[in-house]
Amino acid sequence: MAPTTYSRMQIILHWTVVVLVLFQIVFHDGIVALWDARMDGTIPNVPTPDLHAAAGTLIFVLMAWRLALRLRRGVPDLPKDQHPALKLAASATHILLYVLLLGMPLSGLAAWVFGLELAAQMHSTARLLLIPLIALHFAAALAEHFWFKTDVLKRMLGRAD
Repeated sequence: MAPTTYSRMQIILHWTVVVLVLFQIVFHDGIVALWDARMDGTIPNVPTPDLHAAAGTLIFVLMAWRLALRLRRGVPDLPKDQHPALKLAASATHILLYVLLLGMPLSGLAAWVFGLELAAQMHSTARLLLIPLIALHFAAALAEHFWFKTDVLKRMLGRAD
């Protein structure tokens, strides 16, 4: 049987990853400039300590922890009266978020540590998928709360009834 709420740790991990991902999106120009300098020979093609790389590594660790908790504890069911197409969209969105938030740190790490251009291209392409997916996820949470009047958003805020 599925739990009726998210655990406190699931909620903390969710919002910590949100903050880290927003940081990555807003402050990604620095690592792009370093990458470009490495690739054009302006600086040696060796990995250097970088806040973006550290935050990406932390995102991977926290997302792996989230996935382990999700598999062990489960998550609340989607609303029973929700249209099957919306349930499918919600499930697909969550799967894609997990794939991207686990895969992007790995591709970024492969690019940064080994100087692999293909990994950098994969990382950059994934970013183009992640940003609209985050926007969709955010819009869906708001729609669940304000349009469909469900407790989906409240559950991730730790305020479910």
